[in-house]
Amino acid sequence: MIGIYSGSFDPIHEGHIEIINKALKVFNEVWVVVSKNINKDCQTSLDDRVKMIEKQLINFKNIKVMKNEDKLTADFARENNINFLIRGLRNSDDLKYEIMLADGNKSVYPEIETVFFISDLPVRQLSSSIIREINAYKTKK
Repeated sequence: MIGIYSGSFDPIHEGHIEIINKALKVFNEVWVVVSKNINKDCQTSLDDRVKMIEKQLINFKNIKVMKNEDKLTADFARENNINFLIRGLRNSDDLKYEIMLADGNKSVYPEIETVFFISDLPVRQLSSSIIREINAYKTKK
């Protein structure tokens, strides 16, 4: 059984890694699909993000890092005959958004199911946006 964990991952961080570890306890294989999100202004190119993630996940077994430049995640899943999407939750705001996203994916690909994993407390508070901001200030010094 394969699950897709899709995101812009700009950058990938410990919260994402934690979700991958949890997903590997359920799925035989996890595809980390690095996607271009038209609603986000990513600081790093898609190809560079893929390379960085491949390096960070090099010691993981049963992981495949893939690039998705121009497809909805549900379409990407359907084209690859995968019926499960992996999503991480940090709080109730995430849950509300993720339910809407799951409904949207279902409208595109009715066979898709979304599996949620809850981040553990130590990494729950940091989003990629916050990490980018911290890194930007560190590089200015």
